[in-house]
Amino acid sequence: MKIPTINKVFNLAIRIIVIILTVFIIAVLVVGLFHTIWGIKEFFFTKSISQSFNVIVINILTFLVIIELFRSFVVYFEMHRFRLSTMIDPAIVFVIRELIVKLYGEQNMSWETIVAFGFLLLCLGIIRSLAIKYSPSDETAECKPPSWSS
Repeated sequence: MKIPTINKVFNLAIRIIVIILTVFIIAVLVVGLFHTIWGIKEFFFTKSISQSFNVIVINILTFLVIIELFRSFVVYFEMHRFRLSTMIDPAIVFVIRELIVKLYGEQNMSWETIVAFGFLLLCLGIIRSLAIKYSPSDETAECKPPSWSS
């Protein structure tokens, strides 16, 4: 009987963990969807329209951030490495969510806060663009050793 190597045991353990985490991610997304839909009940029965609309918008935007974050985890599970561009996406969505919540909730935001949000979004956009332009997959394609066979 041949004993499996440490690498094979590790890869098997990683596959099992990824399957469990994927099921967990799907369960969390389903629960989050039901929570968001359940919030619509408040829109009709309990709170005023403006309060319940604010809660529904915040819940939907939060759900979109969670979807983006889980999507980046799934990309990691598929590629077995973190890609900067897929990690920046949830950050951009989160910043946009915060900006929308602040603008929607507060009627008078200071210009400094708006400029700070804009600068942060600009920086994240530049980083994402550079991460896509200079991704390691492009570099490895360019740095392949020449073929010696004629």
